[in-house]
Amino acid sequence: MATVGCGAGPLASNSGITKIATPSVASTYYSNYSQFYKVPFVGSPDFSNLTSTLKVHAQANGGTVSSFTVDTGSVGMILPASEIPNLPAGTAGSITYSSSGLKLTGTWSTVTVSFPDSTNESGSSVAATATIPVLAVTSGTCLGTGVNSANCTGAIPHMLGIGFGRGTTLTTSPPYNAALNLTEMVAGTMRRGYLIKRAGLYLGLTPSTVGDSFGTQQLTSAGTPASGTHNDWVTPTGGFAIGTGSELVGTSLVDTGLLNMIIEDSSLASSGTVASGTQITVYVGTHDYIITVGGTSGATPTSVSYANPSHGTFINTGLRALYHYDVLYDADAGLYGLWYIQ
Repeated sequence: MATVGCGAGPLASNSGITKIATPSVASTYYSNYSQFYKVPFVGSPDFSNLTSTLKVHAQANGGTVSSFTVDTGSVGMILPASEIPNLPAGTAGSITYSSSGLKLTGTWSTVTVSFPDSTNESGSSVAATATIPVLAVTSGTCLGTGVNSANCTGAIPHMLGIGFGRGTTLTTSPPYNAALNLTEMVAGTMRRGYLIKRAGLYLGLTPSTVGDSFGTQQLTSAGTPASGTHNDWVTPTGGFAIGTGSELVGTSLVDTGLLNMIIEDSSLASSGTVASGTQITVYVGTHDYIITVGGTSGATPTSVSYANPSHGTFINTGLRALYHYDVLYDADAGLYGLWYIQ
């Protein structure tokens, strides 16, 4: 069983920050790559007022095309088993989303995942594909745990988990991440990584898609993974400050699977919500921004919850941090970056 959705391990400081400042520096990483896919978001979301998670169309084994939540807080593609034709035999397993307490049970089966709306670097309509294990779900159960447990219904969701640093188990390892295992990535002709931008989810990194304005931090290797040949990377550094208090330094997660925010520290409450009107400064790498709980800014989460500090000092910003930023993840170099938009 994997438990995902708001976990992170503590780091000592906000060190190790780099800046991709010019196209020539970006070319140091990406000059040998020109291939990428652009997968548009369903419904042209308004990043100035995100009221639901970002979704893309995807399917497994040529089955039902459904809208999948793009989730940087988990790893793995999750969908009802009934939507996968010719489902091969797999290994019994489950996944639990820690913020909602939703436990999903089924089999991990290796299938071909495709993105039917994608276009390639030439602008041609070509479906990006990856062959990975997915969780073909047969049942969902609400465990009654997690800060969002009141919203759990037990319904089987459609999740595209593309996170990193989500754990050291088999099912949280890089081979279970569709965004890092496209056919071209496995062949070595496409840079392993992705961008979350206003125009969609970009799979594969090139000088033209990365551009010259991402501030990045070098991630720490998570070491030899439970499966595959590519190591994982630990959660980015970051932290937060409440009111005029000093920064609490630890790790940060821009989690596109949640609309609310979660904060953890041993000096704070371990449950409950932060009072409306409270100012919180959010730090992710060298970037920071301020929200007021209950405010009207596009970056303000729907709520802010305290949680048990089992991961040390930690902040899960939720999706609405994307009001301010585009996101870069380079799985080969271990770079995490934000591009300030507004």
